[in-house]
Amino acid sequence: MASVQATGSRPEAPCVAIVLPSVEGVDDSTAVAMSVRGLFQSYLTGPSLRSIALDAKLASQANEEAIQKQCTKVLTVSLTRKAGGNGKSKVATAAQAAGTAAGYIPAGGLGEIAVAGAAASAQAVGSLASTTRAKDEMRIEYRVTSVDGAPILAPKTETRKAQSNGEDIVTPLVERASNAIAFVVTKK
Repeated sequence: MASVQATGSRPEAPCVAIVLPSVEGVDDSTAVAMSVRGLFQSYLTGPSLRSIALDAKLASQANEEAIQKQCTKVLTVSLTRKAGGNGKSKVATAAQAAGTAAGYIPAGGLGEIAVAGAAASAQAVGSLASTTRAKDEMRIEYRVTSVDGAPILAPKTETRKAQSNGEDIVTPLVERASNAIAFVVTKK
């Protein structure tokens, strides 16, 4: 998926490099991880903040890649889904998934994402939402460090429990985390 960068983003704006999140408890963890990273990019891009996606999976390589891409802060995320109730989930069709996710993907900064990448991201979030059952719980853990490993935002954990079947519990967690990250990264 292409890097999200808002048209009005200043090159000197603080940059957050986003490592592909670690995801547990879902069927297609890679698609969900890419989708979650895309959500973070959309929230963490604006006139006073920019974000980039990193390809490297190892921490040492991610830091080096961030340096090469002129980004001094690295966001690491893990997402864990815990089934509540009976733990059974239904299989969503691609059409259901894309339709469900369309209302949850923020519009800001998405203009430069390739159409196929945006559709895949929407499909993964929608698929996850459509298989969510009441009482399912999602936990997101995140931290921001400098490329030399110094903490910028200490590790934080947020959880959310679904109140109903088909509820998107990922996007509100990403939005809340993004607000905390943006506050710390842009203050000075």
